[in-house]
Amino acid sequence: MWPFKKKVIKPIEGAVWGHLHSKHKIDVDTLSKEMRCVEREQVVAGSGLVTFLRVFKPREAEQRGINVTGWETFDEHPHLRHFEGYIIKKTNEVSLERKSA
Repeated sequence: MWPFKKKVIKPIEGAVWGHLHSKHKIDVDTLSKEMRCVEREQVVAGSGLVTFLRVFKPREAEQRGINVTGWETFDEHPHLRHFEGYIIKKTNEVSLERKSA
């Protein structure tokens, strides 16, 4: 058994960072200090490996007493999602849609 637990909440990085900054005009300080994501990988026919993302602000979840344990947290609390979408690993193509938060 591997002694380390996989991180559930991840920082915004790479192509996702660039997409949020350039297309959605999220400033660098907000991306680095306030926003995080949860991911779920899946093979999609015609696209290969795709990483699905849900972007949120951990502080908002904390203020509401919600413990983010993974992808499913946002099924139960969709109001916490700021963005949701995917990145296609092979092409580094990002598509994120603004959500309710």
